[in-house]
Amino acid sequence: MMILLALTLVLLAMVYIGLQSYRQLAARSRQRERILFGFSVPEQEEEADLSAGDYGLEGSARFYFHLRKFIATTQGRVSLLLLGGLLGATASVLLGKQDSMATYAVLSGGVLLLLCMFWLLKYQKNHDSMVKEELPNLLETVAAIMESGVAFESALNFVLQESDPRHPLYFELNIMNEAMLRGRRRNEALRLWAGRSRVEAVGDVASGMIQADQTGASLGAVMRHHAQALLRENEAETQRKAERLPIRMLLPMASMILPAVFILAAGPSIIRVFQIIDEIIS
Repeated sequence: MMILLALTLVLLAMVYIGLQSYRQLAARSRQRERILFGFSVPEQEEEADLSAGDYGLEGSARFYFHLRKFIATTQGRVSLLLLGGLLGATASVLLGKQDSMATYAVLSGGVLLLLCMFWLLKYQKNHDSMVKEELPNLLETVAAIMESGVAFESALNFVLQESDPRHPLYFELNIMNEAMLRGRRRNEALRLWAGRSRVEAVGDVASGMIQADQTGASLGAVMRHHAQALLRENEAETQRKAERLPIRMLLPMASMILPAVFILAAGPSIIRVFQIIDEIIS
């Protein structure tokens, strides 16, 4: 019975992760359509050496990048399943349960793959949150510098010099800035930025800036517009989190605070009742 329940949980978790992956792929497809809307893409575009690879990532970010790249392939998923199956089979032999070796192998393989995917989803969520929170500040700063008569490239370079290169947003912008220093046009660098980033807001900003550059509109005005829209969106998200906070507090209150209050309020009375019952019986 326990094995069947565990298999059911593993199956449900895999379905959930599959749905999340499908939603991410759909979002990236919509982002690409917005970026390329109304623009012709050369058939033989120069190979982008900056659009892939860790490009100087360090620590956990580098490990996350390579793990995500590994799990994105069929060989990677199969390898994780086989590794988990080997660990499960070894554990069954050590525990003296050779008859359940196949069950242990399937469960351990599925659990290992699910743990890696859950970790990647959590890391990606934190990464996207950091980028979305900092993006309005970046756009406002660059727009303010450009209003003094500075070009976009110079304003971006000044902001990057004063920023933390380990931040996910500024890390990708450093790659975009180096692409422009290597001779890429601004539109190509913006497409590179949107292609590397997994945040939908970055795709919207890049698309708006590309359209402004093509039509001759003011980049500063476009960036300010997107910054204000993102600030309103972040404020609305903060309000939604604040509204959900009382609901999330119900479980800790019910499991920790209410029992203590009940013991303090009703404890003496319950003890007195038991004493009276004991006196009556005796």
